[in-house]
Amino acid sequence: MPENQPFVPVILGGDIGTYSLAREFHEAYGFVSVVVPAASNGVLDYSVATVVRPAGTMTEADVVVRHLQEIARDLSPNGERKLLLFGSLDLQVTLITRHREQLSDHFVIPYVDIDTMERAALKENFYELCAELGVPHPTTLAVDMVEHAEGKPLPKNLPYPLIGKPADSSAWVHAKFEGKKKIHTITDEGDLLSLLGRIAGSGYRQKFIVQEYVPGGDDHMRLCTFWADRPGHVTFASYGEVVVEEHSPIVLGNSAGIVTGVNEEVINHGVRLLEALNWEGFGMIDAKLDPRDGQVKFFELNPRLGRNHYYVTATGHNVARFYVRRYLGEEYDAANAVSTENGSYQRVGDVDAANAELLYTVLPMPLLRKHLRGPVGEKAKRMISAKRVVNPLIYKAEKHPRRWAYVAMNAVNQVRKFRQFPPRTS
Repeated sequence: MPENQPFVPVILGGDIGTYSLAREFHEAYGFVSVVVPAASNGVLDYSVATVVRPAGTMTEADVVVRHLQEIARDLSPNGERKLLLFGSLDLQVTLITRHREQLSDHFVIPYVDIDTMERAALKENFYELCAELGVPHPTTLAVDMVEHAEGKPLPKNLPYPLIGKPADSSAWVHAKFEGKKKIHTITDEGDLLSLLGRIAGSGYRQKFIVQEYVPGGDDHMRLCTFWADRPGHVTFASYGEVVVEEHSPIVLGNSAGIVTGVNEEVINHGVRLLEALNWEGFGMIDAKLDPRDGQVKFFELNPRLGRNHYYVTATGHNVARFYVRRYLGEEYDAANAVSTENGSYQRVGDVDAANAELLYTVLPMPLLRKHLRGPVGEKAKRMISAKRVVNPLIYKAEKHPRRWAYVAMNAVNQVRKFRQFPPRTS
C-alpha cells in the first residue's frame, strides 16, 4: 500500500462487484484498495488495483469486525489517513451497518442507519411501501416462517406458478437445506409446502416472499442505480435493460449483459421510493417489464451498488468519485483525481439521468451474441457494431500475466456455465 495515498477504500467481498469498485477507485485516483474476501480468488488476485486481505469468513461477524479493525490499525495507525469501508453484498453491508459503533472510529461508513436499511432491504417492507406509493410491483405474500412452523395455513387459490425468495437475504446466507436456490420457482401447492418445510428445518426464521410470476425472458429484466447526496435528496440515476442473466445456481439472476439508456417512468418511481425512505448514498432497483400490461414491476431495492454496477461508471459517471465527494469532501476529489468525467445526462424531473448508450457485459462476445433477443438484443447489436462495449474485467492498466490468464479462463468458464445452465427465454 503506497504510504502517500491519502485515503484507502476497504471493500468487503470477493466477486466481480468488489473488483469493479477497486478498479473504479484506481481509474479515478490511481489508488489501491484493500479488498477483504473470505478467501483469495482469481477475480481479485494479481491486480494493480487491489491488496487482498482475506478474513477467513464472511458469516462470522465478530471475526470480520476484528479483522477490519486490525486492517485499520495497519493502514492508519494514528487515525490520520481516511479509510472508506464498503460491502459488496447485502450480507456485508448489513454487517457493517449493524456494527457501525465498533467500526466508525476507524472507517468512514457510506451507508444509511440499520432501521432505514431494513425498511428498504427487507422485501415485505419494500412491497408495503410500493403499495403505499402506487409503484407497480408483483402481487406478493410474505409468509411468516415462525407462524408457518406453528401450523398457520396458507391462503387458498394462490396464482401458481409462483416465485419464492427470502425477505432477508443476509439471514438467508445461513440457511442450509437440500435444493436451496437464490430464487425458487414454485409450480403448485405441494411444491410450496415442501419448500417451506425444508426452509423451516434450516433454521431460517425471517419471512419468505411468495409472489406472482411475471412472465418474460431475461431481456425483460430492468435495473436502475440511484444516488442521493443527502437524506431524501436523489440527484442521479443510471438505468439499464438486461440482455441476458446468469443461471447457474450460485449466481442465478445476476446480469451478464446490460444496455444503458433512460426510462423516465422507472426513474420517477424509484426517486419517490428513495425519497420516502429518506435514503442517502447509492441504492439499486431490480425490476421486470411485464408483457401482460406493459408496466415495469419493481422487485427489490438493494441498499448498495449492484454486482454489475460498473455499467454506471462506463457511462462516464465514476461511482468512486460520488463517494469521495460526499463522504470525504470535494477537496479530496479535486486534489487526487487523475481522470476527468465525460458522462452526459438528461434531466428527469430534478434528477440527472445518465443517457450514454453502451453495452456492458461480463461474457466473451461470441457467447453474448448467441443470446441477443428481442428489442433489447437489437440495442445490444447496435452497440456492438458501434464498438460501444465494456467488460469490467478487461482493464488496460492490468499488467500481470496471471491476471490476464484469469480473465481468459473466466471467459472459458462462462461458456461452460451457459452450456450447462442456459438462459431463460420466457
